Amino acid sequence: MKDFFIFTYDDHITYKSLTSITVVFVHQKNYSKHKSLIDEIEGFFRRNVLTDKLIVILPRYCNSEISEWFEEKKEDTFKRVPSINDTYFENHYYIYQFDENGTPNSKGESSISDDDIVFFKTLFRNGSTQIFSNRGGLVESSADHHFVFPSGKHCSKFIRTGNVLINSAETFFLAIQLLKYFKNKTHIYCDTSSINVLPFAVLELKRRFGIQFSFPAINSFESYSIFENRKETFSRDALILISSSTSGNIIDRFLDVGIAAREQLLVLFFLGKTERYRAYETNIICNLTKEDKVFESGVEIFETHKLENGKCLLCEKHSRAIPITSDVFLTIQPKIETITLKVTDAPKFLSSFIRDYRGKSAENVILKNYYRESNGTRGEYEVFIDTDKLFKTFPNGKFKSFNEKIKRKINTHIPANVKYLLHLPDDGSIRLAKYIQENSSCNEKPKLVHIDDIVEIENINGCVVIVASSIVTGRHLLHISRVLRKYSKLLSLVYFIGIFRSISKSYAQVLKSNLGRGKDGAMTNPVIAVQEIFCSNKKIETSWEKEKVYIEGLLGNIDEEKKEELMSFCKERQKILVNNKASIGLANDAFLKMYDGKPLVLQRGFAFWDFEYKEAETFQSEVYFTISTILTNLKNVEIASERTLQQSNYVRNLLSPENFHRFNDGVIQASILRAGEDEFFSYDLDHESSSQMRTLLQSMADQYDTTHGEALMEFLLALGLKKLRLVEKDLEEVFIACSKVENKLIKDFSEYVKFSLSDK
Repeated sequence: MKDFFIFTYDDHITYKSLTSITVVFVHQKNYSKHKSLIDEIEGFFRRNVLTDKLIVILPRYCNSEISEWFEEKKEDTFKRVPSINDTYFENHYYIYQFDENGTPNSKGESSISDDDIVFFKTLFRNGSTQIFSNRGGLVESSADHHFVFPSGKHCSKFIRTGNVLINSAETFFLAIQLLKYFKNKTHIYCDTSSINVLPFAVLELKRRFGIQFSFPAINSFESYSIFENRKETFSRDALILISSSTSGNIIDRFLDVGIAAREQLLVLFFLGKTERYRAYETNIICNLTKEDKVFESGVEIFETHKLENGKCLLCEKHSRAIPITSDVFLTIQPKIETITLKVTDAPKFLSSFIRDYRGKSAENVILKNYYRESNGTRGEYEVFIDTDKLFKTFPNGKFKSFNEKIKRKINTHIPANVKYLLHLPDDGSIRLAKYIQENSSCNEKPKLVHIDDIVEIENINGCVVIVASSIVTGRHLLHISRVLRKYSKLLSLVYFIGIFRSISKSYAQVLKSNLGRGKDGAMTNPVIAVQEIFCSNKKIETSWEKEKVYIEGLLGNIDEEKKEELMSFCKERQKILVNNKASIGLANDAFLKMYDGKPLVLQRGFAFWDFEYKEAETFQSEVYFTISTILTNLKNVEIASERTLQQSNYVRNLLSPENFHRFNDGVIQASILRAGEDEFFSYDLDHESSSQMRTLLQSMADQYDTTHGEALMEFLLALGLKKLRLVEKDLEEVFIACSKVENKLIKDFSEYVKFSLSDK
């Protein structure tokens, strides 16, 4: 550990020509280790040459022995410095002492410059910046994560002042710059506890100077929460230390809410634009910012990013946002885990659910993609269950298992005293309510009431059954539950749901508990589901929504005459996506077709289906539902589990490229690509995974006209959407392989994907 702060810098502010300066800063009052001082000076000058000027800064309170080492015994102190001699000491050597205000004053007959104020302002700026840089004050993220400031801005870097204050000599060098601000202060507030050492150092300096003072209270606060939590103003004899700022906005916020005066605020380190510094110059101790021809050794300004639709530019690149929530932060390289899907990853209900609810024919498919009934809300569910078709067809012999279950549920859970069947507005809920009305054993035939006509319900003794064909979040049911609380005479409520499809078991339990709460506490009102499953509820930024935007961009950026086949392919695809409402979702056109216009088809032996099926009776949307549900299940597994797709700041769980070898049907590969979150395919974080993926895609390009390459178009789309991410050199190799493909459609599409990536 160094006992002194020694540094060198170039000064082209004070002098007409560039002048190199070495500074030896001493803060001790008593120090008996002259040899240690000599050794430390020698070690410094082994790494640095003797400069144009050498300045020693001593405290006025230091004892005579220390002063003697730098005056009468200076030749001995600097004896191991190459090239130093009497002439140098006479013309280039200066001693200054700083006083109780932190102001250096010359001990000799001559000064080091014509303007000591400008000289020492430059000296302190250079010294403070070197401490900041050398001690890692600027923390930089790696490609996998970035930081969220308390202000809400996102950035790949942040200033961690606590890293800087680890050496006593350097801390006292910063502290003397604060001395003049500590007069008659009863309270010192620091925005993080990591800089509390600094005011203690200032107070120690005052003690060494023999200044009589009452020791102030030193407290910390979280810099941005104070604006929401503090109601009273800071007392006028309080000083507020802010560790850092990149804009000075925090000063404005203090002033705007009126809890402090401007002269009470000090920013230790500033790194931002020149105009912002000038606006707050009197409040800033050290301006770190690099300035051409003025402060070349400064720190480059870093870019912060505002959020748009909940994401920033860094988020769009699949970088994880890590909030800075305390003054202790440790950045480490994340551990990369790869997951290869197993049959045991599927939830227990999945295979039997697919068996019982698969359509077997195009007109009976109820598991769809990219659709939502029009109700004024944004988004199309990536997984859509056509309950209207289900309730329209099951009484006629279709979906036998559901038919049997619903009859049992009605007989068991529909009370005889039902007065009203209050149903949600969709067609499936209306059909279900009518079926209950016709098949229940009620004393009187219950009245059907639309949710919008809830005022028709009378406050009478009896039961109300709330009917929903399907629920995802339960938002409508929670609303109904609140409205019906005013009907004090109602004996009970029953929630009867056709398909209860929530994101997870834990979410379903909480929802049931909230809905079930009544006069007699929890579970007063039963929540009955004919079928309960846990699957994706995503409806914003689905792969089809992103694909639609991407295809539109392609159609607007390529030459139709030169890329006629690609244009025709994309126009057909665009038509499918645009007409999703008319088709009530996507069934066998969920994925891009192969190069020859054929759809991706499931072969025999799908590992996650434990029943026999005919290839002609399967649909892409049913395969997608299977894979999506498995991935959703893995996302719901606790982060500390051995197999999970949850992500943390320090562990990234990827879907192993091995999945695309193990499940080599194109329709399964496409399902994995589309159902997985973007972060599952961030192979650019792991060179081995990227290499494996590159090898697979090269072989698919080489064998594009075989079953091995049937999903190549889907893989290229995933690359274009930046969902599938590879190391740069691996990505380039993939495009080289695709450029050699004889098929013009694949070659042109690959060329556009490459262009779209470079364009962004």
